[in-house]
Amino acid sequence: MKAVQTAILTVLISVSWAVLLRDPKKLPCEEYDLFDPPTKILREANGASPPETSEDLAHQVVHQLNARTNSLFKSMVVQVKHSHKQNDGNERLTFYQVETKCRNNGKPPHTLIGCPYRQQGKVQECTATITPGTHIKDDSVACKPAHFGQILGTSSNDFDHVDWADLQQLQDLPLTGFRTPSHENFKCFKLRFGKTYATQEEHDRRFKLFQTNMKRAYLYQITEQGTGTYGPTKFSDLTVEEFRSLYTGLKPLPNWNKNLRAAQIPDNANALPEAFDWRNKSAVTPVKDQGQCGSCWAFSTTGNIEGQWAIKKGKLISLSEQELVDCDKVDQGCGGGLPSNAYKAIIDIGGLENEADYPYDGRNDKCTFKKEKVIVYINDSVEISQDETEMAQWLVDNGPISIGINANAMMLYMGGISHPWKVVCSPKNLDHGVLIVGYGKDGKNPYWIVKNSWGPHWGVKGYYLVYRGDGTCGLNQMCTSAVVK
Repeated sequence: MKAVQTAILTVLISVSWAVLLRDPKKLPCEEYDLFDPPTKILREANGASPPETSEDLAHQVVHQLNARTNSLFKSMVVQVKHSHKQNDGNERLTFYQVETKCRNNGKPPHTLIGCPYRQQGKVQECTATITPGTHIKDDSVACKPAHFGQILGTSSNDFDHVDWADLQQLQDLPLTGFRTPSHENFKCFKLRFGKTYATQEEHDRRFKLFQTNMKRAYLYQITEQGTGTYGPTKFSDLTVEEFRSLYTGLKPLPNWNKNLRAAQIPDNANALPEAFDWRNKSAVTPVKDQGQCGSCWAFSTTGNIEGQWAIKKGKLISLSEQELVDCDKVDQGCGGGLPSNAYKAIIDIGGLENEADYPYDGRNDKCTFKKEKVIVYINDSVEISQDETEMAQWLVDNGPISIGINANAMMLYMGGISHPWKVVCSPKNLDHGVLIVGYGKDGKNPYWIVKNSWGPHWGVKGYYLVYRGDGTCGLNQMCTSAVVK
């Protein structure tokens, strides 16, 4: 029995492009790819059996359109909007096609996940009358310009102000190729993350949330512009509201930076190394876990101060987040807060105790701060540039940076360099405090190394690798640091 359990857990943990668990056939928890390969439906009318579904027909149409166009990029079907069987046996389709990152080489398209959509690519709404099993005639297809917001069911294509996590119609939104998770898939999820529910009603509610979140993961994957992978995490049975309330906690205010002076950016742009990591220089403590408490702001703050103290004083000390949760009266403890507030509170309190003397328990308690146990102090705080090159310049010379970020994509992040669309991760909606500890580059993808506070088993051993250079998820909007002299 133990060997079987070990085999199941091994399969669960090994995830590559998969973003769900496969329907159980040979092993109960075999990986599930979340999509059906379209190659089986791309058949010419040379005696082959006709396609079976409206999605199959739409793929056939787009494959033939790709063959007739001189576009550099291959288009793919993302959604079949309407389908109507006519009296003469033909089928009338309305569907959306989107230009992808794959080259239009005349070959059948890859899967949607293997051929993600280009964020600035052409979007079209097409209609076609099709006789199943035959070539598509040029005069039977008509396409007109559209925008991605129409596919998502919004009237706007301004993704700076659209937050996909807030779109309520996700559960019913048709997405070509998505395969809804089964009860067996949900059993695998529960096994992997140790999930139990008090009642059958609660179980069924969480199952529906799991299905919705896996559709969200699928959307993230087919629009991913980097190498990020998304799928089942310990948050996959939560509502977005529950996730934000329990596991984030950043509370931006309109004038959050009014008491911060601007940081001086070092003149080292021409000498920046290609990659840099403060973890290799004994300035970053192990990944911590905030638990079900909206205290991310405290972890972002202590992480920054731990780095500042190690760099300036030569000693890396794990500091107390619980002291901030209990004793910072400007912020709201597990109800949320801001690093910019916390810096001032630390100066007013008189410093920070270490983790061992004031341990974390993940809830709001009475302040038990003892001034004689202060082990670290700070002198000031600064706001760092929103320019990501200047952020790197400051980081290399000075240490890890406390930042705010939109955690939408992080909720279902599994690995790789995350580069989601703005519709997935609006830069205007910061809700999570984290810590940039370094940067690097993988092929064409420059990235930040971001220390999170959800434990070492989330993401890449507790870290989030996120695209560097275009303000992904608003990571450059709230960059701060304490000052230690």
